[in-house]
Amino acid sequence: MSTPTTSPQDLVRRSREALLALALQFLLGMGTNLIGTPEENTGAASVIAGILLGLHALVGIGVIIVSVRVWMVSRRTGIAVNAALWAFIVIIVTFLAGVGTMMTNNNGWLSFVMSLGFVVAAALYVVTGASALARQRTGDAA
Repeated sequence: MSTPTTSPQDLVRRSREALLALALQFLLGMGTNLIGTPEENTGAASVIAGILLGLHALVGIGVIIVSVRVWMVSRRTGIAVNAALWAFIVIIVTFLAGVGTMMTNNNGWLSFVMSLGFVVAAALYVVTGASALARQRTGDAA
């Protein structure tokens, strides 16, 4: 069985996928911060807060999966491997900070680590995508 070939375009696609997942995660997190936790609300607001928090957690798991996919494509193409690996590590640390935030009833420092992780991971995915685009353009010109 042969290994499927991977192109720089695949890494561009995966990097965009990661950035979109991070953006959705950020928006759900901001919504959760604005509304508060289900325990802080009553009635319909409690239900909405629970839904937002649940979606935030599920998308967080999705962000981890996407980070693994980016790293795998990066390794196959040999493009921006260190950036993709560091993005994966940052995503794991950020996810653990999110778990810690929930376990400590919204510790402000852990929330800060989550926001910092978002910014760093997004920057790293821009690097992977830009590196792949540069390689793709170099390959197209050859």
